[in-house]
Amino acid sequence: MTWRYGTHRGSPAARRPDERGIALIATLVVMVIVAAIGLGLVVTASLEPMAAANIEAAWDAAFAAEAGIAIAAHELAGLSDWDLALASGAGSSILESSGPSVELPDGSLRSLDELTNLAMCGHAGPCSAAEATAFTAVRPWGPNNPRWRVYGHGRLDRLLPGNAAGLPVSVVVWVGDDPAEIDGDPLHDTLPGPGGAWQLGACVLALRAEAFAGRGGHRALVATITRPGPDCAAGARLVSLRVEAGTP
Repeated sequence: MTWRYGTHRGSPAARRPDERGIALIATLVVMVIVAAIGLGLVVTASLEPMAAANIEAAWDAAFAAEAGIAIAAHELAGLSDWDLALASGAGSSILESSGPSVELPDGSLRSLDELTNLAMCGHAGPCSAAEATAFTAVRPWGPNNPRWRVYGHGRLDRLLPGNAAGLPVSVVVWVGDDPAEIDGDPLHDTLPGPGGAWQLGACVLALRAEAFAGRGGHRALVATITRPGPDCAAGARLVSLRVEAGTP
């Protein structure tokens, strides 16, 4: 009897060289995928603190803008004649009401004139009368567009005692006539008619607050306040509060 020795066709010894090469390539592909997943996790973990800091800065700016509105409304509630704020230069006693610029959280200065022009006509240079009264998507009231006048500005974190002060944040607050009026005079508030008759836009003011926080945090709010009674007696009540169109 003759014995013949050989290997089973499916045994490792019978595998062709190209099969071993394919296994090596597959192993390398898996290693690359695992390494990419690990790198992605590392990048994500490193970016999370930055994202959280940016979100915190955005909230700081939002809260600061609301605080600016609240401060102005509180002070204007005690002002007997709102025309004093619109046309006569009355300013805040809590925030700074003078000076050409506001200090930002990074220590730099920003021109109040430039910020006012940006709010009224969209560019830093002086606004012409035609631009201030133009009908635009952001300011659609034409001759009744608010003529923003700086009411107060400053670093809110410096208003609190040292240990209570939060992160540095700056705010500028403007006052303007309510655009719902149709008298074409944005420097004077409409008063009630004879016998206290209701007049459109009477005893109503517009406020604008723009806040700047660290890491580029920014928020601009526009509010409307009104006297609590029909006779324009002292006091102020918040009617509306919204994020200004075109701002974060």
